Amino acid sequence: MTGSARGRGGKARASGQAGPAPGAGELERASVRPPTREEATASITATVIERGGERLLLLPDGDRHERRIQRLWPGGGDRLFWVTLTIACGDPGTGRRRKAGSGPAAARLAKRFGHLAKARHDLHAYRQYYRPMQIGSPDIVGAVPGLGKCAGYFDHTVPLDNPTVDEVREAIGELRRWLDVNQGDPEYRSFQFNLAFSGHGDLEADGGGSLVLADRTLPAGELASMLLDVMPEAEDHPAPCRLDLFLDCCHAAAVASTLTARLIELQSGNDATVRSRLDAGQIYCACLADEESYELADAPHSLFTFAFLNECSRCRPEGAASFNLALRDLGWFTGGGQHPLLLDLTQAPGLFKFPPMYVLTRGPTALPADALPAYALPGPAERAADPVGAYVRLAAALREHARPIEERIERDPSLAVPFRREEILGNAFWPFL
Repeated sequence: MTGSARGRGGKARASGQAGPAPGAGELERASVRPPTREEATASITATVIERGGERLLLLPDGDRHERRIQRLWPGGGDRLFWVTLTIACGDPGTGRRRKAGSGPAAARLAKRFGHLAKARHDLHAYRQYYRPMQIGSPDIVGAVPGLGKCAGYFDHTVPLDNPTVDEVREAIGELRRWLDVNQGDPEYRSFQFNLAFSGHGDLEADGGGSLVLADRTLPAGELASMLLDVMPEAEDHPAPCRLDLFLDCCHAAAVASTLTARLIELQSGNDATVRSRLDAGQIYCACLADEESYELADAPHSLFTFAFLNECSRCRPEGAASFNLALRDLGWFTGGGQHPLLLDLTQAPGLFKFPPMYVLTRGPTALPADALPAYALPGPAERAADPVGAYVRLAAALREHARPIEERIERDPSLAVPFRREEILGNAFWPFL
C-alpha cells in the first residue's frame, strides 16, 4: 500500500449527523443490562501470560478491533464503570444540518479545515477497541467490588459525528444521567471517562490546544470545564475518577496538556470527601504539540490509528499485511512531521512511551549505550502541576536526538526494523491496560 500523507490540522480531516440523545427513561442500570447475542454465544480461547508479575489474557486475532491483552479483573487504576464519548469531526463548518453548519464562523471553518475521510473509520475502530470484551456475570455481586468482572464491565458510550459544541455538551449530560442512575449499584465506587477525538486540532494564540467542531473551535481549557459536568449531581460516595484521552488530530499533545492542566486548576480547591475528582489516566496523542497528524490516501485510517491498531488490536487494519506500519515508524515515514506520545499516569511516576526512542536503542540504527541521551522522568512537583505537559516537553527534547536517525531511515527504509505482532509478548508494559 502506498500513497501520500496529508495533515490533519489547519491544512485540511467523515461526516454525518449525531443521533438524538436518549431521554432519562431510556437509560438502564448497567448491572441488569442483558448480554448481546454475540456476547452470549462468543467462545474464545485465550492464552494466560505473565507481565510484570501480573497474569493477563492474550486474546487471539479476530475480526473486531478489540484489545489483544486484557486483565481478568480490575486492578491498579482500573474502574468497573465506564462512560465513553467518541467524537468524529471530519467536516467542520459543513454539517448536514444547516443550523449546525451555517453562519460566518462555520464558513471560516469550512474554508480553513478541509474534509478528512478517515475520521469516522478511526472512531468506529476505537469504540471497538476501548470497549473491553466482557468477562464475568452481572448477577454475581461479591464482597469485593468487581470480583469476577473485567474493567469497564458496565459501560455507556455516546458517539458523535460532526457535532457542534452544544451537542458535545448534551452528550456529556447524557453520560452524567447514566452515572446518576448507576451510582446506586452496590459495585459502583467511581468511574472512568474515555474521551476519543478524531478530526482537526488547532493552536490558540496562547499556545494552548483546541478541537475543531462543526460550528467553532473548542479550546481545550473550555472543554475541561465541560468534562467536569459529567459528575453525578448528587454523589453517594465521592472518589477519584479517571480520564483517558485518545486524540488523533494535529497538535494533539497541546490539546492534552492544556486540558489536563486546566482540570487540575479547576479542581484545586475541591474537598475530595464532598466532590469527586477527574484525574488524568492514560493519554494517547497522535503527535506532539507543534506537529501535525497525517492521513494516507489509500489506507482506511489515519497513520496514527492505523499503526496503533496494527500493534494493539486483535484485528489488524486493512492493508497491514503489505503496509506494516508501527508507531515507531511514523517519525521517519512523515519526514519528521509526526511523533506519537503515549502515557499511563495511573501510577507514579507514570509510564512513558515515546516510539521514536526505538530507532535510538534497537536495530541497525541503535546508538552505543554511552551515546544515548540522558534524561530523567518528571519529578513529583512537575507531575502535580502539569503532568502531561512535563512529558510533552521531555518528548520534544528526545525528538531532536531521534531526527538524524529518522532522516537516515527516510533515505534508506531498509534500516527500519519491520514490526512483528509477536513483539507484544516481550513488552514490559505496552500496550497499556
